[in-house]
Amino acid sequence: MENIVFMSIKEQHVKRILNKSKNHEFRTRTPKEKVDYIWVYVPTPIKELKYILKVKEPISTPNRIMVDGFGNDKFNEETGTKYAFPIENMYEINKPISLNELTKKYKFTAPQSFAYGRKYKELIMNVEKIGMKQIF
Repeated sequence: MENIVFMSIKEQHVKRILNKSKNHEFRTRTPKEKVDYIWVYVPTPIKELKYILKVKEPISTPNRIMVDGFGNDKFNEETGTKYAFPIENMYEINKPISLNELTKKYKFTAPQSFAYGRKYKELIMNVEKIGMKQIF
């Protein structure tokens, strides 16, 4: 897996992605590098690295999202610069990793915006060994 960023996504939004009512991940900033995978840290109360999203190139305002989905209309009405990552696939890590383990073993801090994968190579290798299952 290449071109990885870690992002925190709240549990209610993860649930929307799981049930496919949310098909884009919205951000006010975008990484300077190409992103193919968003590794999802789910914050309080879950506090785990739990999912991986395969995404396409982000759409930026004033471009519009042409499909229905949670938050898409709001994005289309934005006047400032915003980004929407179209979600292609979702995977669940076979054994989610707690914040406690992430912090102790990998010196991982929950990303406020995003963190580049190259900072956590050992963590990525470990997750690839653990494996994941495709949800969609």
